[in-house]
Amino acid sequence: MTNEKEKVQLRFLGAAGVVTGSKTLLQTVNYKILIDCGLFQGNKSERKLNKVKHLPFQPAELDAIIITHGHLDHCGYLPVLVKKGFRGPIYATAPTCDITETILHDSASIQEEDTREKNRRREQKGKKPVKPLYRSKHVDLTMELFQNCQENEWVQVKEDVKLRFQKSGHILGSASIELQCQNRTFIFSGDVGQQMPLILDAPHRFNSADYIIMESTYGDKLHDSSISPYQAIQDVVNQTFEKGGSLIIPSFAVERAQEIIMLLNNLMEEKSIPPLPIYLDSPMGKNVTQIFQKYRQWHNLTDTECDNLTQNVHVVSSFEETLQVLDADGPKQKIIIAGSGMVTGGRILYYLKQLVGDEKNTVLLVGHQSEGTRGHQLSSGAPSIRIDGDAYEVKAEVTQIGSLSAHGDQADLLWWLKPLKESPKQVFLNHGEPASANVLKGKIEEMHKSLKVTVAEMDRVYEV
Repeated sequence: MTNEKEKVQLRFLGAAGVVTGSKTLLQTVNYKILIDCGLFQGNKSERKLNKVKHLPFQPAELDAIIITHGHLDHCGYLPVLVKKGFRGPIYATAPTCDITETILHDSASIQEEDTREKNRRREQKGKKPVKPLYRSKHVDLTMELFQNCQENEWVQVKEDVKLRFQKSGHILGSASIELQCQNRTFIFSGDVGQQMPLILDAPHRFNSADYIIMESTYGDKLHDSSISPYQAIQDVVNQTFEKGGSLIIPSFAVERAQEIIMLLNNLMEEKSIPPLPIYLDSPMGKNVTQIFQKYRQWHNLTDTECDNLTQNVHVVSSFEETLQVLDADGPKQKIIIAGSGMVTGGRILYYLKQLVGDEKNTVLLVGHQSEGTRGHQLSSGAPSIRIDGDAYEVKAEVTQIGSLSAHGDQADLLWWLKPLKESPKQVFLNHGEPASANVLKGKIEEMHKSLKVTVAEMDRVYEV
């Protein structure tokens, strides 16, 4: 019989039944460790969960935090806990540390600006001002707590707790976590990429574990593999060039922008597309590209491809330069890559105002477009979109590439799980909508007949 000292509890405080707000609490009688610390994003009811009162612990009680990768839904809540008293170590890979710093400062800036605007409206109504979740000063304090970890090297967290990071193929620096405590091995998948990522190594697969906590984002879907990203982009560029237009690409700053630039550079090198000027207009995209060039061992770009991420691209650094990109005296045909990827904000809005009304141009969507975003409206064939209160008729051609997802699909997730020589005691599925997680549950049970698979429930305590 398991005694009190040996009990381990898992509690899912985010990304259970939803895909944002990743936080999993591992707790024994002696310590509390948080795996990921993400912001809830999406609708208003989800964002309300970002309030500290929803947490079952005081931040200062945590012994450590472990971060799988530098996306906001996995690291964006860190400054809140630091603001409220957390001072323990934060473990992550070196690229994740750098990307997280960029992501968090951008998040703080947006929150501070949104709060200023909100308080102007509240003041007009005689209401008290509100505060942002955190400010840039809290990000600075957060970054002081990070401890860089190498891939595949054990790190001692507590006397009887150690961990190591293995590449997960999702974004630069992303990792799955192998954590040993109380004579048990836990695998936290983090976000798992495709079997053959475009510019990263394949996800590491594990041979054994007692418990697996696994994402299920696309547990009920298969990516479109009918056309390669190379061919898809080649076709779009050439068709747009033949029309005499420009190509506008709303892009995520982390990973996707670098993938697109690499594809375009290689296609131009092969003379498969015309040598059009490429503009990267994304401050965060610029920073992340520099991180790619710093951590070359974490991706599979050649040195030439990595150098060309900036050498063959016009990196736009200011709004004045944004205006120059569209100047009548500049290139008539061009390729513009700008944030945000779902067209919810950022520099892309300015370009769309000027270019979406011209039927010669093409808007290329290169990632998932959530409902309620302008990107989703464009992908759904909306005749017009609203930007800053004004309607803009969509005459440009809108097309989408579905094969560049940083998340593995159902086949990839089953492939990731397959090498297990012995069935773990239990697999917990998180980071997925209920429909997706339940379909994946059924597929895993078909593959491993004796395996116990549980779809994680928000805030429920699981004793293992």
